Amino acid sequence: MSSPAPAVSVLDDLAPGALAGVRLVVSDLDGTLLAPDRTLPSSTGGLVADLVAAGLTFVPASGRAHASQAELFAEVPLVDTYIADNGAVLVEHGEARATGTLDESLVRELVDAVREYARAEGRRATAVVCGVDSAWVEVDGEIWDEALHYHPTLTRVARLEDVTDDVIKVAIIDLESTEAVDRDVLVHFADRAQVTRSGTHWADVTAFGVTKGQALRDLQARLGVGPDQTAVFGDHLNDLEMFGEATHSFAVAHAQPEVAAIARHQLPDVVEPVQAVMRRILDDVASQG
Repeated sequence: MSSPAPAVSVLDDLAPGALAGVRLVVSDLDGTLLAPDRTLPSSTGGLVADLVAAGLTFVPASGRAHASQAELFAEVPLVDTYIADNGAVLVEHGEARATGTLDESLVRELVDAVREYARAEGRRATAVVCGVDSAWVEVDGEIWDEALHYHPTLTRVARLEDVTDDVIKVAIIDLESTEAVDRDVLVHFADRAQVTRSGTHWADVTAFGVTKGQALRDLQARLGVGPDQTAVFGDHLNDLEMFGEATHSFAVAHAQPEVAAIARHQLPDVVEPVQAVMRRILDDVASQG
């Protein structure tokens, strides 16, 4: 991982032309690129088209399933590469592949532990078992609605243990906060799998080494792009590993303290902050043309 530099305000202190070498732009979605209502701002499509025309690659990177990301970018056909499921799935030119899978016995134990936690503590919580193209859950109601935002191929089953597909991720939803389930349940699995809190209500369990950062390294190698040519945007703990792979790392204003601490740049609290930097990248690239 590259060492972070002192954070500065991108709009005030970034030197002219500083982003001219960027060739890969990678952005988290919820809390970062998306609007507060979890929609894609209308300005994004044109900016992505301009980035591609300038020879750059734009890649969404999210805890969402790739089908959910594809729905968001349905009107932006130039986006066909995604880092999905917190790095458990890498989609390149529309072709999805798993970067790691979870042991079947671990999945059963984890599902049972989350189920017991929800029952004993009276929590609005559940596990979502995820494959490359599908996801499964045992509940309906408001938890189902929350899960459906991120997994549009969601299916309700009587018992998650009956899922026979390869499992790339177990996502845990707690509609109050995942802080308690992280402390009381997931800590007991941390020596057997990668545990990542990816939002206030979400935590993910994936195979060791499966992170957004590892998926980004894989993608950089395939594209022949290095950290100095990479710009990354994020807000939550699941973005930390990505920040270590990019010289140009940007934390949004409300980012978690750990994310803000490692980011090279901190964005001001403005509307569409990532889109503003995308415009700046385009200006800097054009200035060197």
